Amino acid sequence: MVNCFRCEHCWRRFADSLHLRMHLLSHTGDASAPVYLLCGKGYENRYALREGIAGRADAWSYRCWECHCLFPSVTAFKRHLKTHSGRPPHQCQFCRSRFQDENSLKHHKQSHQGEKPYQCSNCKKKFSLKHQLETHYRVHTGEKPFECKLCHQRSRDYSAMIKHLRTHSGALPYRCTLCQEFCPSLVAMQKHIKSHKAEEIPSDWSLEETYLYLCYV
Repeated sequence: MVNCFRCEHCWRRFADSLHLRMHLLSHTGDASAPVYLLCGKGYENRYALREGIAGRADAWSYRCWECHCLFPSVTAFKRHLKTHSGRPPHQCQFCRSRFQDENSLKHHKQSHQGEKPYQCSNCKKKFSLKHQLETHYRVHTGEKPFECKLCHQRSRDYSAMIKHLRTHSGALPYRCTLCQEFCPSLVAMQKHIKSHKAEEIPSDWSLEETYLYLCYV
């Protein structure tokens, strides 16, 4: 039936309940007030609208087809999609290194600007980045948290482990358990696994199985 939703105040008819609820504001409140379009509810101002929809499940209406995460806006959704592209969006202007977020890029730039705010309490050596200091501490403690699955050799940091893996006939850090193909990153491995048919993948398969190293940090 066309225009079957009728206003009880002025008897005007509307095609759906959303337009009716929006019209009712002209009788019960400010007709210019912001309205949440998924339900037609009106709010006093845009700040009240934002607070009102923040906890609603239907406010997070943009779903990633890669990982099924939900996002509240196109901007947030597009920003998230870049994490699946295999090419981090934030690039250093000095060395062209790329990072997933602005905060990581900001910390990285300290290494180019000569700032070394992190100092070792044992030998007083200074570092530009916090993770560099944490890795350096292992020189004093003897800790080697990275272990090669192929030969069980231990390394102090991820970079050293990657270099070690290449001694195994150029092995990369991730190897498909279905076809034994190597991949340079988790993103590349996620894309690769999709090349296999669903029936080829065991029900208990996990991405962690493709790691050629163990990390005990």
